[in-house]
Amino acid sequence: MAENIALNLEQSFGELNDCVVVTDRNRKILFVNKALEDLLKVSRDDLIGTTTENFFADKSKFEELGELYNSPNEQRHRKAYSFDMITGEGDLIPVEVVSAPLFDADHQLTGILFFARDQSERIALETRAKDIAQTLEDALEAISEGFAIYDTEDKLVICNDNYREIYAPSAPAMYPGNDFEAILRYGLERDQYDTGSLSKEEWLANRLDHHKSADGSVIEQSLSDGRWLRISETKTRNGGTAGIRADITEMKTAKAQAESAYRDLSLIADIISCSITEVDLDGRCVFINKKGCEWFDGTLEELVGTRLRERLSWKEREQVRHCFQKSYGGQRASEEICFHFPDGITRECQFESNPRYDEAGNVCGLVVMIVDITDKKKTERTLAELYAITSTNELCYEDKIAEILRLGCEHLDLPCGIISHVIDDHYSVTHAHCLGSELEPGMTFPLADTYCTLTLQADRPLATTHASQSEFSKHPCYQAFKLETYIGAPLLVDGEVYGTINFNAPERRKRPFTAADIQITRQFADWVGHEIARDRDHNALMQAKVNLERIASVDDLTGILNRRAFLEAANKEIQRFRRSKRPFTAVMIDIDNFKLINDRNGHSVGDEVLEKFTSIIGSALRTVDVFGRVGGEEFCMILHNTSMEEAMLVSERLREKIVNECQFDDIEQTITCSMGLAVVVREDVEFSTLMQRADMALYNAKSTGRNKCVEYSSGLDVIFAD
Repeated sequence: MAENIALNLEQSFGELNDCVVVTDRNRKILFVNKALEDLLKVSRDDLIGTTTENFFADKSKFEELGELYNSPNEQRHRKAYSFDMITGEGDLIPVEVVSAPLFDADHQLTGILFFARDQSERIALETRAKDIAQTLEDALEAISEGFAIYDTEDKLVICNDNYREIYAPSAPAMYPGNDFEAILRYGLERDQYDTGSLSKEEWLANRLDHHKSADGSVIEQSLSDGRWLRISETKTRNGGTAGIRADITEMKTAKAQAESAYRDLSLIADIISCSITEVDLDGRCVFINKKGCEWFDGTLEELVGTRLRERLSWKEREQVRHCFQKSYGGQRASEEICFHFPDGITRECQFESNPRYDEAGNVCGLVVMIVDITDKKKTERTLAELYAITSTNELCYEDKIAEILRLGCEHLDLPCGIISHVIDDHYSVTHAHCLGSELEPGMTFPLADTYCTLTLQADRPLATTHASQSEFSKHPCYQAFKLETYIGAPLLVDGEVYGTINFNAPERRKRPFTAADIQITRQFADWVGHEIARDRDHNALMQAKVNLERIASVDDLTGILNRRAFLEAANKEIQRFRRSKRPFTAVMIDIDNFKLINDRNGHSVGDEVLEKFTSIIGSALRTVDVFGRVGGEEFCMILHNTSMEEAMLVSERLREKIVNECQFDDIEQTITCSMGLAVVVREDVEFSTLMQRADMALYNAKSTGRNKCVEYSSGLDVIFAD
């Protein structure tokens, strides 16, 4: 009866990936499956009849599970228990356990069925995910504006502290998983927003419409404390929404002062890092601040009296014309426009034109403000794309590294991005994204000949946009390659210097690097370092797994399957036979009088015989056949899809091959072998029964003269019974 129960349990749970253990009401183990045996690294025979107390790192957890036996109920068994288990080798493994009570016909508890799952990989993945999330959070904190990402269901994924500070009254509602509308309503209830002439619901509807479109257009938002915000939102690749909030109160204040007190315009305009101009009704410049003079590449005297828009391309003039017409009609006009300025720099700008009135209330000109939002827009796009790259499962390690380099080149407007590995004084390129360059991974240079030696010495990011006019001009790298533009950061892997990430160009970069560029380069380095470390860990784990699997399955001396691995393969053949009905034959093999070989010649010679014997047999078998060492000089092979007649022919051929090829000059006796053959039958549920029949035939071969192949027959059962 117990054997039938064990067999049923084995058929039900034996091959499950999750660990299964069945205990009686006294907590004695009745059954464990192979998964638990592998996890604990203890054989089933050693576990059956014992309790699992020795495998609990915290004995109180063992006592806690005892409540399942003392007062079983459904509520307790629905609970998942987490604790650390100690393997037979002393290792700690985190597991999660759920249980199900077993009752007899009288609903009396007879035992408990436990399912256990190894949580090591999940915990490791959660740790890695946490590291990546922390890296992204660090990148966000480097941005001076408020930044937030919402997922496809409009729930908050992440935001930086600046975002919370901008909307301080709403900060308690800004937690991951809360949706955008709920956060807005939280702020509305606390009068955070200046809704103007709109009701709260009308204001909310307008704000949600713009948020859902997320087309990159810009809106301004007035807060009840008098601050103004510039809001820009775009869709991420996975359908979420990334948004950036900038406090433009200062700009709004400056605009108001310019409109109400023109005589103070020059003083105010020159301290603001944007272009401020005034034009008359004919479009001619009557005032331009210092920043405007720089962008339009002229002096105040050269530019006043000219039509500045004529210095722009026809397409940009058309965009400006639309705003001018609106403002000449008495309305403020605002547009995001990409300008190719006369100073040779392309800038993404927030263009605003405001009507200027004379004493009679008529429009007499326009005051134009052009704010450079290139860095903000780039940062917004880069962070959104960085989030998509780091969070996707579609890209492998190499692809993610390549995407980071491409993204860095695009963000910094540089043609070449490089990841290097520095060993001693050697600088090796491991990854490169270089347009129009012959630089390729694998190239090696003396470290001293690269700008990266300065970066590593400084132990921080370094940058230059005009190397020939800086200390970089004295460096050998400038002398050899004439690189005018460079930005790089040290690359650390597991806290150790691995190399650098850098972006460069032979031409001078027209725009200076900003603090945000430095911080984003640093974050690129941190993320790449984490990814290299994770790839190293993964490769080491895979190699260790391969080595362990080989050690666990291969016989050290002969190089063929050991007993455990052979029996695993053999039982799979039994299961395959029960599904496909394709026959196979098991052949037990024993080297005749092997003990005499060891006694007369020594064990080292015996080992040579075993090695040569298995080499001869193994080389003669097909790849589909299974061959293993099941004892000292005992072997077993499974001849796939082979009847008894075919198997006998193969066995006789192998036996003769041993007689002809497995002889040694130093061994007097002739080395022979005996074989016992048995064909699988429908009643074979496990390989052990088939192996037993083949073993009977082998015994008969040895007892009737050796050096022969004997087929199992039912008559042998009678002989062994006697």
